[in-house]
Amino acid sequence: MQAEAHTLHPAAGATDAIVSFASGLRYADLTDEVRYYARRHLLDTVGVMIAGAPGDVATHAQAMIASVRSGGEIPVPGRAKRHDLLDAAFLGGTAAHGIELDDGYRVGSAHCGCTVVPAALSVGYERAITGAQLIEAVVAGYEVAICLARACAPDLRQRGFHPTSAVGPFGAAVAVAKLRGLNTQQIADALGIAASAAAGLFAFVNGGADIKRLHAGHASREGIQAALLAELGVNGPPNVIEARDGFMQAFAFGRADKARAITLPPDAPFGITDCYIKPYACCRHIQPAVEALFGLMNDEKIDATEIKHVDVETYRIAAEHAHTGWGDYASAQLSFPYLMGLAARFRGIKVHHFNEETRADPAFAAFAEKLTITAPAEIDSLYPKLRPARVTVTTSRGKFVRQADEALGSRLVPLDDAGLERKFIDNVEPVLGGARAKALVSQLWDIERLAGIRPLVEATARS
Repeated sequence: MQAEAHTLHPAAGATDAIVSFASGLRYADLTDEVRYYARRHLLDTVGVMIAGAPGDVATHAQAMIASVRSGGEIPVPGRAKRHDLLDAAFLGGTAAHGIELDDGYRVGSAHCGCTVVPAALSVGYERAITGAQLIEAVVAGYEVAICLARACAPDLRQRGFHPTSAVGPFGAAVAVAKLRGLNTQQIADALGIAASAAAGLFAFVNGGADIKRLHAGHASREGIQAALLAELGVNGPPNVIEARDGFMQAFAFGRADKARAITLPPDAPFGITDCYIKPYACCRHIQPAVEALFGLMNDEKIDATEIKHVDVETYRIAAEHAHTGWGDYASAQLSFPYLMGLAARFRGIKVHHFNEETRADPAFAAFAEKLTITAPAEIDSLYPKLRPARVTVTTSRGKFVRQADEALGSRLVPLDDAGLERKFIDNVEPVLGGARAKALVSQLWDIERLAGIRPLVEATARS
């Protein structure tokens, strides 16, 4: 069976392609467009890292670390205590994925910033790199994570794995390899080592969703560790992406009729230009339905009390959230019934809508009784090219229908720079104050002019 599986695998040369891309990428060769999107996603991710730092899971993670070892010298965005290189990335990644506001790549359903940026910031601070070096490393890390997520979609997710923590170690490892100047053999070894750190089950959709936050921190830390070990001469399995018993076989097999080519620039557009930025603190899969619902209510002037029934037709991966409860903060952010209830009630979604008092309101259980969620083949077939949701609201006045194929924040429906800045300030101001939040916005937009990023990283931490 293994021999047959291996002959069906069309990703020959994948590891070499990734190594060649990573080693050859240079900041000077990046287009203005790629640099612009890299700045946007760096700005967004730093803001979410700071906002997520006070969260329960990130705080518990710091307490756990403090119980077993002392700190270090690396600042962590949004935190006062400093940590060593690995722990700083772990805590930063956990915080970045901690409030469901971090960026992601639609086609591969992977969150890239929360794994790549914390690793790059930690190592970049230690190495006193320039802003241009940071952008180069971030782009390289995003592209490697993206190419793997794209090649494995949707099988990886359908097999029960969390794409973020499966491909994240590769992206983080490549970003760190760039910053530390690893040669091609060392990069290949780093990929081989990172492959054994690929992990993370999607079981959190059934409850215990806080574990999802740790997935990003784990991937960011393991990526650093893989690069550091490779630099010291530890060998990883060769051709680990396409080899028998390698990454693609473990995570992506399922259909022999689907190509598994690994595509990277210049043969494919830079994926970082097609990553979304979240305007709402909830699961991205559910946002098109949410936006369709409150858009309908606004345009048709429907009051929540008028609603008799809401039918949602969406793609299968989104519909799998239909039975997720909202008993805890993290699960509520993944719960289709609760999020649709918020959309009907508030015509929008804010972070404070997930607090215990709001979740305990019996009105949400009553609304859930009026909600039907299905995944018809005609809608499911549009994913992953689109994230469609068709919402039908039934009232005494009749039925009202709206289909959303994408949510705000995607390249198709972009969140403009002004909206991104508002999101950053809203996220950062409660932690660092308004003046520091505004100053950080300017510094991050001008990141490529910085001769050293240390003052910037210092400014993201609490004093």
